[in-house]
Amino acid sequence: MWRALLLVSVALPAALSSPLDVEDKGQVWAVLVAGSNTYDNYRHQADICHAYQIFHRHGVPDSNIIVMMYDDIANNPDNPKKGKIFNKPGGPNVYGPKAVPKDYTGDAVTPKNFVHVLTGNHEAVKGVGSGKVLKSGPNDHVFVNFVDHGAPGLIGFPNDVMHADDLIQALKTMNKQKMYKKLVFYMEACESGSMFDKLLPKNIEIYATTAANPHESSYACYWSDELSTYLGDEYSISWMEDTDAEEKHKTFSSETLLKQYNNVVNRVKDSHPSMYGETIIDKDHVQDFLGKSKQKVTFYSESSSELEPITDAVPSRDVALHVLTKKIALAETADQKEELQKKKDYLIKGRKDVDQIFSRILSHVTNLEIDEIKNIETSRQEINLEMMPCYKTLVKAFSEKCVNIHKNMYTFSHLYKLANMCALQYSSTDVLKAFSAECGSLHQGMVNVN
Repeated sequence: MWRALLLVSVALPAALSSPLDVEDKGQVWAVLVAGSNTYDNYRHQADICHAYQIFHRHGVPDSNIIVMMYDDIANNPDNPKKGKIFNKPGGPNVYGPKAVPKDYTGDAVTPKNFVHVLTGNHEAVKGVGSGKVLKSGPNDHVFVNFVDHGAPGLIGFPNDVMHADDLIQALKTMNKQKMYKKLVFYMEACESGSMFDKLLPKNIEIYATTAANPHESSYACYWSDELSTYLGDEYSISWMEDTDAEEKHKTFSSETLLKQYNNVVNRVKDSHPSMYGETIIDKDHVQDFLGKSKQKVTFYSESSSELEPITDAVPSRDVALHVLTKKIALAETADQKEELQKKKDYLIKGRKDVDQIFSRILSHVTNLEIDEIKNIETSRQEINLEMMPCYKTLVKAFSEKCVNIHKNMYTFSHLYKLANMCALQYSSTDVLKAFSAECGSLHQGMVNVN
């Protein structure tokens, strides 16, 4: 999975058996983060904008909502609906009806700023964007939703990555600083389960669900011929449309996190949404973290009362190929088809080049030991905190010496091999030597291999 979106919202504290009690004097907070940019990743910012409209509809004030997104979609030259973003074909403009706050946009969408927002470090973001950070306290509920690309033990941002140990440390800091009563984290990314699996403590009042388990892709969906892109992600649109539907049926106030999770699992057919952390929190009500429904639901009000099956989901890592294939089919002239086919051929060749560079690196590191190469290529070693220094070193060095992972998102599909080598205790020095020996200027100049 590649660039990703992020949402955090603090909701009024809730007892396990009943909706949030106003006597607790808690507040609902939200932080929404989309970690990607470019029009091909339209869906990530669409997911986050939809999430914002849910919080706004529930009466959560903008002062309690922090939005991080690159903001290059609504007015993108490729967007035929200028100033608008849609999360579903035929759906409403989620960039409105209430304008989405732009707290951190462009190059301010970084892992460091995300950590500063989560941990309430307002001094660190003075003069950056709106400077808003979480000011939540021990009676508040926080909801975090991240949407972007991912790989084992990391999630993407426009020009950087965030590793699992840094995210877990930020959450532990929030707990130590008593910044919430309970925190719920929804994450949309490939291999998103690896950010929490056996890493997230079970005693810090955090409940997390992810779009995928630690070893698989998440999925994009809702292709639009008119907009020439996918408008949503399977997991994200499932939990948000579930929220919209529950409100429409006037059952939202009684819906628990577990019920929503099961509804998402039943609708998502292509990956395996997973649950981590203090799972007893799943007995709490969704409205305790998303705010209480206060306005008439107009989202998708003309749609069927029952959520329809998703029929066009594709692996997030193959979106770029699917987009070009569809554009070629829709092209009206021979010249347009030829130009699009050249782009697709370039993408396919670039992907093969990335495949080959990893093959050469593994051959170099293992001295052509076939069984070792096969183990690194086919196994999925468990992410752990002890291996993270090695993994961070290799990911950073590969991006600098070989292929820039931020400009070539297809590389994310191979990063598990670097994680495997660290987990299997190969010498990071030997791997770095392999980078130097096998990578050259041609690899360093690659772009748009997604």
